[in-house]
Amino acid sequence: MRGIQFSSFYLALLGLGLLAVASPSCDRGEAIDNRAPETHLAVKSIERSGPDRLNSKVNMSWYGTDIDGYVTGYELSLDGQNWKYSQSQDSTFLFAIPAGSDTADITLYVRAIDNLGAKDESPASLVFPLKNAPPIAEIEHSSQSLGNALGVLTYRWSASDPDGNETIAGAEIRFNNGTWYPIDPKQSMLTFVLEPDQGGGMGTTASLFYGNALQATQSGLDGLVENAANILQVRIQDIAGAQSAVDSALSVQVSRPSSDLLFVSGQTSAVTAQYKGWLDALSLTYDVLDLNANSGESRPYFWNPTFRHILSQYSRVLTVTNSDNALDPVTGATQPLLAHMAQALQSFTSQGGKLMTSTAFGPNTDFSPFVGSFPMDGIVTSSGQVRLVPDSALVPQVSGSYPDLHPASILIGISPLVPSADAELFYRAQLTKLSGWQGDNVVGVRRKYLGNPAHINEVFFSIELHRVASSSSDMEDLLEQILVYDFNW
Repeated sequence: MRGIQFSSFYLALLGLGLLAVASPSCDRGEAIDNRAPETHLAVKSIERSGPDRLNSKVNMSWYGTDIDGYVTGYELSLDGQNWKYSQSQDSTFLFAIPAGSDTADITLYVRAIDNLGAKDESPASLVFPLKNAPPIAEIEHSSQSLGNALGVLTYRWSASDPDGNETIAGAEIRFNNGTWYPIDPKQSMLTFVLEPDQGGGMGTTASLFYGNALQATQSGLDGLVENAANILQVRIQDIAGAQSAVDSALSVQVSRPSSDLLFVSGQTSAVTAQYKGWLDALSLTYDVLDLNANSGESRPYFWNPTFRHILSQYSRVLTVTNSDNALDPVTGATQPLLAHMAQALQSFTSQGGKLMTSTAFGPNTDFSPFVGSFPMDGIVTSSGQVRLVPDSALVPQVSGSYPDLHPASILIGISPLVPSADAELFYRAQLTKLSGWQGDNVVGVRRKYLGNPAHINEVFFSIELHRVASSSSDMEDLLEQILVYDFNW
């Protein structure tokens, strides 16, 4: 049943049915005056005081009787002077308690109207002893950012009021002991992104984004502290001025990006350590987003918007993943981590971001998230088997200082890819084909930036490069050529 909003001397009604009450017959030929109907409320009186008073959302029903006709409708009033017509016999009322007060006594008057227009001269009435209930604000701990967040924090929260969510008038948030800022209480997802450092001090400001919005709704929010515990707090108010208790999120550390290069790992700790060793050997400054460390603590609960905002802080990204599946708790999809990241990575490269990816595909991989997001249209499928042996290599197909890459042992489970129409062949594998296996041997492609075709901004390998890194110096040369020289624009 829809709620009805009452304010001072005003009654809005929804609804609404008609009760017909049969009139007893009178003697033929006898003329009598029409008698007014009688009105009855379902409840005669309400005796409540203190904390037992009703909240401002109340259900009430009524009916009318007429001994010489039938009831056609009703009029309702809060002051006995100003009336509102309705054919309803019940409704849900949302009474407005005066601002600044948490209690009020509201009188409801109801009078029936019969088929000849006569109105009950002694309307039924009832006094509602009301007490405004404070609203409730709650931050959802299970979905918030945790661990060491790279400049981006996302929270989901809810606002409710026992008197009806229609009574919620406003909401405010703050970090730590910073300034309280007003927000829209209907916006349940909040993402905060650190703003460029203005230099000096520990204070930090952030921009606020609602939902999946691309544009910030507020900027310059203070209170955050870098490399220290940060706690988001929220509170709401209702139309009577009552304020909720302050609810707090779990503590999370936030750090500012230290470089324009982000290393995203969805690999094992051993493989992650290998890549860090190669990057360190090149004396590169970079940040790490380890999606599998500490049981996935730093894995974004929301790939969009959280991961998308993380990427927006960088110009170069190195992503290494395997074919292991992971659950997206928001969509319920179980697929490889790279598939979860695909949409955000595509947005990153389409805006000029430079991306190098190394991954592997399982036998039952759904390629729909990958096609379009990366320079590939699928993988080569064939009966038989294919291998890469130690005396074979991945061989570059373009000029430049790109090394041959060799495995330390026989590799199976290799997935040559089908390049997209806009892809450039980059690496082929010298495969050993067994039992009738047929197909191309492309395992690396690259794509030029649409905004400037003179620049390469995406490199994609359908093989885990650490498996063909028998020579660390070759891997260092490859990473340096791509991340430092090819992406230097």
